[in-house]
Amino acid sequence: MRHLFGVFSATFGCQYEDAARFQLQPDESFLGAQRLQQPPQGPTQDLTKVFYAKHKPSPTPSKSPDILHLPADFFFLLSDHLDTPSAHALSLTCRAFYNLGLPKTRQKLGDQDKRALLTLLERDSIGDDYYYCQRCNKLHTYRDTYGPQSIEERIDKSQAFICGMRDRFTPMGNAYDLGYHHVRLVMNRHFHGHGGIPIQAICLQHEARRETVSIRCSTAANIIDDELYLRRSYDFVLSNADVPSFRRCTGHRDFRLCEHTPFFRNSSVYHQALPELQRRPRAPTNKDEFVPCTSSPGSCGLCLLDYDVSIVRIDNGAAWKVMIEAYHLLGACRSPDDWKWARFTEKTRPHLFLPNRPNRRGSGYGPGVVKKAWLQAGVAGVVDGTDVHLKRQSI
Repeated sequence: MRHLFGVFSATFGCQYEDAARFQLQPDESFLGAQRLQQPPQGPTQDLTKVFYAKHKPSPTPSKSPDILHLPADFFFLLSDHLDTPSAHALSLTCRAFYNLGLPKTRQKLGDQDKRALLTLLERDSIGDDYYYCQRCNKLHTYRDTYGPQSIEERIDKSQAFICGMRDRFTPMGNAYDLGYHHVRLVMNRHFHGHGGIPIQAICLQHEARRETVSIRCSTAANIIDDELYLRRSYDFVLSNADVPSFRRCTGHRDFRLCEHTPFFRNSSVYHQALPELQRRPRAPTNKDEFVPCTSSPGSCGLCLLDYDVSIVRIDNGAAWKVMIEAYHLLGACRSPDDWKWARFTEKTRPHLFLPNRPNRRGSGYGPGVVKKAWLQAGVAGVVDGTDVHLKRQSI
């Protein structure tokens, strides 16, 4: 609603906070005579319960702002130039405007108008406790401690958790459990300057056990040009004797960097994999071992993932250490249907696999551009999971 009061403030000297705290008394101004006997019934009434829970009136009524001394006809004329969501937003700024009963606030909100109104409320200070869920077309509550693998979020079993679990990034063997509501809340804090959750909430470490190997995973995040980037780091150690059994961990036992890119090709319907883990030495005596490499690049052809793989010998040649850096671009996270996020989670939208659906191959994001953007941004804004004090969890 602050955008509506920007003009008023410049003209009448009225501040948004003054109007939000104002509680009209029956004999204080001209608007008292215009008060309706009963508040208007309609979709706005339910929203005011949420609004007034956040903006409780001051115990001591302050002096009436100058704008509230204007004739009621002025606001009726003003509402004629507002769309329906903005008229509802104006009516929710204070009790005086709500009790005017502007004509457009008596209209039933359609889905698009309701979406526009709820996103306006989310941008306001009410967004400190609520966020907009596009799946439900409602406002859901949240806590600033929510995040992937958040114990509090699971215990609460809130609607945010229930909706978020329908649209999350948790590829096979790599249970990060990053929901769309998490990234939206992170970007809300970035765009609005308040509310949401800190970016540290999505940066954590965990371990994934895959039979003969335990894969250590950590996440770093950065916001570059108003888009969210992740760097997922994986490392594990294998002895020479365990390499053959590791390569047999395919199908449901495989591990994926994203929904399209597993370790081994026969686990992917998208015909993608990490060739570095499948290469074998030419020498006939050690065909079951790896081939050493350093920062070998690769990328996903469907989602915005770039990665590099390093394989080195350790323990005097008795074991191998594999290190993978995966760079993801998630976009601005303003809609779960944005192809950058939709391709990131993928499995909840099988229709996106059709050739005419957006994907990386049809975009201007060539191989390596995500990693390049991350590296060019430097380390100034990076929040690394290894630096965040979070509990390790074994999956």
